Amino acid sequence: MNKDKIIIDSNLSSFFSLKDVLKYRSLLNNLAKRDFLVRYKQAHIGIAWALIKPLMSILVFGYIASKITTGQTNADSFLNVAVGMLLWQLFSNVFSEVSNSIVGNSNLFSKVYFPKIIIPISTILVCLMDFLISLIILVVLFFIADKAIHWQIIFAPLFIALAVINGFGIGLFFATLYVKYRDVRFVVPILLQFGMYASPVIFASSYYLVRLKQLPIALDWLFCLNPMVGAIDGFRYCLFGGDAIYNVYYFMLSICVSFIFLFIGVKFFYKFERNFVDFI
Repeated sequence: MNKDKIIIDSNLSSFFSLKDVLKYRSLLNNLAKRDFLVRYKQAHIGIAWALIKPLMSILVFGYIASKITTGQTNADSFLNVAVGMLLWQLFSNVFSEVSNSIVGNSNLFSKVYFPKIIIPISTILVCLMDFLISLIILVVLFFIADKAIHWQIIFAPLFIALAVINGFGIGLFFATLYVKYRDVRFVVPILLQFGMYASPVIFASSYYLVRLKQLPIALDWLFCLNPMVGAIDGFRYCLFGGDAIYNVYYFMLSICVSFIFLFIGVKFFYKFERNFVDFI
């Protein structure tokens, strides 16, 4: 009777190591390519869905924002929503894909050992491809609104990376939980739905914080502990300049929380990594 063998490389690290990821970069590239092709393979309009999905959200919420906010033209309202929505959808896609990545690819590591962190990282590459395609919407809206490009745009990749870090760190935590508790797949969409309304996606942070002043101070703090506040405000600042960052202290606090969540997610993932096979 033949027995399956599990090959474990003793040189692999027990915590995140860029060296391990680079060692398996061919696997990383193949997984990313496979996921990208599978996502749009049977869709009649294919990659165009990367534009249609965020465009529908921008049209709906942009219209709502234009009716509620004052002091902005309709074009400015739609552009403001587009910036927040595109970055939120990048975070949302990374969070969702990373949280489902281990269970969805369980067959890949049942026989031969490799650093399982490769699987969630590969999903990030696909999400970034979708995001780059959806930026076409932003370019068109900037042209329609006749907005000038500010020099701060050179920092935009930093806040795009911050949104990815948020989705990756939180997603790893839930990916680890999902291996044992399958209820997680129902929890993630609820968290994302609630999180969008608790983040400055549709309205600027100033809109939320002014209204939170009428409520207990604890809600003010909770808003600023949202890691996507710093990412979205920073991205808006890169594109619009001016007073897009409402409060520098809250902005820095939100960014710090992003890296705390990343550390917790990676630490939690590696703590239970070797036990994944027992539950899948």
